[in-house]
Amino acid sequence: MTFTILGRNSQTGELGIAIATYSLAVGATCPQILPGIGVATSQASTNPAIGEEIMELIEDGTQPAEAFAQALANDSHHEYRQIAFLGPNGDSLVHSGANIKPSSGHVNGDNCIAIGNFLANDQVLQMMVDGFSEPNMNSDSPTTLAEQLLSALDSGKQAGGQSGAGNTHLPERSACLIVGASGERFPIDIRIDVSTNAIPELRSAYETYLPMHGYYLNRAQNPTNLPSQNEWPRQLESN
Repeated sequence: MTFTILGRNSQTGELGIAIATYSLAVGATCPQILPGIGVATSQASTNPAIGEEIMELIEDGTQPAEAFAQALANDSHHEYRQIAFLGPNGDSLVHSGANIKPSSGHVNGDNCIAIGNFLANDQVLQMMVDGFSEPNMNSDSPTTLAEQLLSALDSGKQAGGQSGAGNTHLPERSACLIVGASGERFPIDIRIDVSTNAIPELRSAYETYLPMHGYYLNRAQNPTNLPSQNEWPRQLESN
């Protein structure tokens, strides 16, 4: 009951992921990211330890394909999982177990992977890939990776989103967005944990948070002479 987009910005090296689902608090269990190294999801019958193991192995020097295979082999219930990985060079790895509920699968796109299960129809994932590319096609200036990921979620929702037993439409009750750049102390990490319409709430939360991301990065690096939080937006507007 989940649809997900993993993406990268080939110019900036950013990696990111956006997920929407009927399950609650998806941001706490499905996504994993190591900026500059990879982004991953574990979904369907979620086991966050799989994504954690993949990232730990890669960080220790194991090649992504070997780390992916090893983490799956260590999981006795991998046929109930969907696992996807996207690296900084566009290398992708996907596993959809035999016991995943239809409609399910994945679609590879330019700098992205859409993956999902218990979807309303077979077009949801392709529409997400198209939605990922759409912001750049309709703009004269480069679009942020976060905007592309959010656009993909919007497209997945418009295509029908997820369904439950008896093809009943299920609302998106939680959603998350994570975007990380190599060298930053922490990524953009926005979560809607409990909702009846999580995707637009996720976009609104991101748009509210974005102007403050630089402030929080600066505060972590060196808080000396940093203005107060309420002064920071005013300084941005004046520059």
